[in-house]
Amino acid sequence: MMNPCRAGRVGGLLYLVTVLVAGGAAGCLQYDWQHDFERGEAQAREQNKDMFIFYKYYLDSDSNRMLSSEVLSDPEIVSLFQDTINVLIDSSFGPQYEAYVARFGVSSYPASILVAPNGQYETLKGFVPKQRFIEFVRDFRRKHAPAEPAAEP
Repeated sequence: MMNPCRAGRVGGLLYLVTVLVAGGAAGCLQYDWQHDFERGEAQAREQNKDMFIFYKYYLDSDSNRMLSSEVLSDPEIVSLFQDTINVLIDSSFGPQYEAYVARFGVSSYPASILVAPNGQYETLKGFVPKQRFIEFVRDFRRKHAPAEPAAEP
């Protein structure tokens, strides 16, 4: 298969399509990536769900490493995001997308942003190994878990 770190935009897209089709055929979990930030944000608000934003640049080797099976495409990590609104933003999409992630203090890629339904967020910048990423997600969910309703006497 083609190496997305060395491939151009079209080559990288073909690689991604091949991986997604092959993964889908094998019954693997996959992300339901949105590419429209405003639509994803509205959906997360309407459904009272966390939003996961991954900000990248298609030619950046660290962005591609994060998207690979080394981190984000690992089944254990994919399973963590089956009940979230997932938004994938490439800086080449245009300056309006840079403005979206700037709201979360992000100006470089790759960056992972988790946003709770109440608007509180945390960011993780740069490439991080799988285990560190899992800790980031679990810590976020512990801190921002919805309050349990009080038990009736």
